[in-house]
Amino acid sequence: MSELWNRYKLFVNAGASGCLATVCIQPLDMVKVRLQTGEVGGPLGVAKRLIKAEGFGAMYRGLSAGFLRQATYTTTRIGLYGAFTDALTVDGKPPGLLGKAACGLAGGCIGAVVGSPADLSLVRIQTDSQLPAAERRGYKHAGDA
Repeated sequence: MSELWNRYKLFVNAGASGCLATVCIQPLDMVKVRLQTGEVGGPLGVAKRLIKAEGFGAMYRGLSAGFLRQATYTTTRIGLYGAFTDALTVDGKPPGLLGKAACGLAGGCIGAVVGSPADLSLVRIQTDSQLPAAERRGYKHAGDA
């Protein structure tokens, strides 16, 4: 078990940390997406209107997609960075700056590809209530979007 844990602990810790961060950041992300899609009034104004119109829970709309994004994107990019860095370590000496940069670039690119569908789901869920009532899809969770 110890060898298995050592192999995958970076992936597990990255995903768990990302999910915990999402719980804290989700309201800010919701406001950011609303501002990016044309709402006016600044961050505090958007948050105030959203809470007044849809309740505080609306600030956490899309949380399942946020978790899915962290479970895919963050887990992949940080986990692969560690795996790639370990693969380039020779005789206990880690790679130099360029090697680490290449590991980060490769892990980040692969993570972006893996995490993009979850990110799309997140934005769809967050912006659905801005559509006219007849055009809303009423997404329930990340798999639905």
